[in-house]
Amino acid sequence: AYTTISSRVSSQCEIKRSKFIATAAPVDDEQGALAILSEVSDPRATHNCWAYKVIKERYRFSDDGEPGGTAGRPIYAAIENSGVDGVMVVVTRYFGGTKLGTGGLVRAYGGIAADCLKDAPTHIVKAKVSL
Repeated sequence: AYTTISSRVSSQCEIKRSKFIATAAPVDDEQGALAILSEVSDPRATHNCWAYKVIKERYRFSDDGEPGGTAGRPIYAAIENSGVDGVMVVVTRYFGGTKLGTGGLVRAYGGIAADCLKDAPTHIVKAKVSL
């Protein structure tokens, strides 16, 4: 059994004129996660960074052009800290003209992902056993 979010949720914030929009959605597998990515990614955005975790400890994340370790890993850390499984989080950034620095990026991406997951309704998925 594991806990996942019940429905798609989103959250947004603005930091130094950069707009961040986080979208979290329940997923069953990697294909589902990548489908969510293609659905919510905005090609006009500066970056579409993401992380997912599916059952059996499978996970991936991407900085999508941000400096290494400043976006995907903090988003994944937010997933881990939330205690949910079977989830994809995409954070879309529209650059506002002011660089945030690596620490600022880590706080921005990790923070908006955590806020998004914090407000998400959750439920427990019980393992199916065939007899």
